[in-house]
Amino acid sequence: MHVTFERQPPVGAPGSCSVANPVKVSGDSQAVWNRPGVLSCAMARTVERFEQQVVQPVALRVLGQRVARLVHMGTYACRTRRTDTKVAAAGNGGVAGGRLSEHGKGQAIDLGGFELADGTVVSVKKDWSGAGRKSEFLQELARASCEHFNVVLTPNHNALHADHLHLDIGPHRLCGY
Repeated sequence: MHVTFERQPPVGAPGSCSVANPVKVSGDSQAVWNRPGVLSCAMARTVERFEQQVVQPVALRVLGQRVARLVHMGTYACRTRRTDTKVAAAGNGGVAGGRLSEHGKGQAIDLGGFELADGTVVSVKKDWSGAGRKSEFLQELARASCEHFNVVLTPNHNALHADHLHLDIGPHRLCGY
């Protein structure tokens, strides 16, 4: 898939936003990601397996073609978790005094869509609801995500996830499909 995994120096200090074994995921113009991202090595491996074992087979079966690009909205970001009740209070994308987000550990990715081989884009924001093949693809993908990731949050979970699938390998378990 033309993806490059490049080791990065450790990020941060233990106990705060930190990634002990970070990798930068990038690639050439035909890469499977829309832009580079930094993840823990374990999360990068999990995303790669998920793409191979779930994304591509579901895309071929439901949409009749491969996914050419994962459109991610974020990977590593030093921030706390956002919640419905406190998101406005923080102003910096997290909740002041809240629990550290798995993004702050390099163990999360937010997927906003998928570009198909023919250039068609399947968007979580636009295509999640409805009765078409794009919606079927996203719904099936979300259900299968729970077998690869510890936390899966979708537009069904809350309004903060209306435009993306949050996938992480943190210590908590929640299939918010």
